Amino acid sequence: MDIAFSKILDVSWKFGVTAASSELDKAGKMFFQLRLLIDTAGKTSSVFTEMTLTEFYKFFHDLEKAKNNLDLLS
Repeated sequence: MDIAFSKILDVSWKFGVTAASSELDKAGKMFFQLRLLIDTAGKTSSVFTEMTLTEFYKFFHDLEKAKNNLDLLS
């Protein structure tokens, strides 16, 4: 079984606020957009995701927890 590993080449992100929407509850909501440029076996591609502010804070917490676990190993 061959396992292909991806290498992150670039990361870009931005926060935004929904200024207007046809759905009343979505106007004024904050969001986070993330783009990863990855290289898998010499082929580059972009991966996009969008999160609510709550999802972003959970994602950030999970990244911090992973970093702390890796620090314990070194």
